[in-house]
Amino acid sequence: MEDENEFTEPEIVPDKSVWRFAISMGVLVLLLVLLNIFLEDIRHFINPQPKVVQPTASVAPKPLEKAATLNEEEVKVAITKFIEAFYVDQKKGYFDPPSYFTTITDTYYNYHHLTHQQLKQLNQERQVAYQKQTLTWLVHTLNVVRRSDTLVATYWTKQSYIRASELVRVKADILLELKLTKDGKICSLKELDVVNLNSTPLAGTTTTVIQTVKQEPPPKPTEGTPKTNQEASIYAPVSLDTPPQHTGGQKKLLRFLTRNLRYPASAAEQGVEGKVFVYFVVEANGVLSNFKVLRGISAGCDEEALRVVRLLPPWQAGTLNGVEVRSSYVLPITFILGN
Repeated sequence: MEDENEFTEPEIVPDKSVWRFAISMGVLVLLLVLLNIFLEDIRHFINPQPKVVQPTASVAPKPLEKAATLNEEEVKVAITKFIEAFYVDQKKGYFDPPSYFTTITDTYYNYHHLTHQQLKQLNQERQVAYQKQTLTWLVHTLNVVRRSDTLVATYWTKQSYIRASELVRVKADILLELKLTKDGKICSLKELDVVNLNSTPLAGTTTTVIQTVKQEPPPKPTEGTPKTNQEASIYAPVSLDTPPQHTGGQKKLLRFLTRNLRYPASAAEQGVEGKVFVYFVVEANGVLSNFKVLRGISAGCDEEALRVVRLLPPWQAGTLNGVEVRSSYVLPITFILGN
């Protein structure tokens, strides 16, 4: 019995070192994760950074102040995007002056110092006067110049619209000037020049075609019964050997207009300026006829321009192949306050 007790196997005690190692590694990983999460806060706590004073609204950089650091090409790209957005919104029928214009707009086409409400009303009046107007701006003609804290953009546009009173569609190439403030708002939008102004009758009408663009000279008249004065074709001045002109030349014409033109009171009150383009026919005998406003600025200026042009004495008729013919003429009448 003693021998059996002597050879009894000893009790086996489990080794807990593996568990201790696993627990230690878990705690270490947890500490590393927490340290990574709160590392930035701990760093700021140990080494606090000085507070940054945010600029107030009065000194915050404005869009065009940032443009001062851009090169010419980058500024052009920014203005191109602005103009494109402006016309896209208008084509969609969206016209909200506060979105694009300053509180008081210095110039909007021929009108000056307009509030947002006046801008909206004037735009509605223009839509009535220029029905079905289309405007395509020529991006490659864009020119941008910085003047003090204002960006001045000029560009050519191709425009067309219908004059319902004359039943004609008018087309022209128009140079526009758009000024932007440093807040990125339009403070001025006006026409600088109008060229290639022409008019064509609407379908179903018999209005005579009016053109101021260059065209090929008509063929020489053939033998036969000559047409009466009112039946004869109306030629554009550029197609004639000698265009029609005021008797006495341009200086006497200008003097006549200066002496007889009266600035309409309503136009002066509204600050309206611009050009009224009056069309008329110079008959073969020099008498003027068929007066009409081809492109106007309203506010009484259109009527005044027509009144004065109707007072003009007979002109020297245009000639073609040595023969006096009927021809069209478009006379721009300029209205400028103070002159």
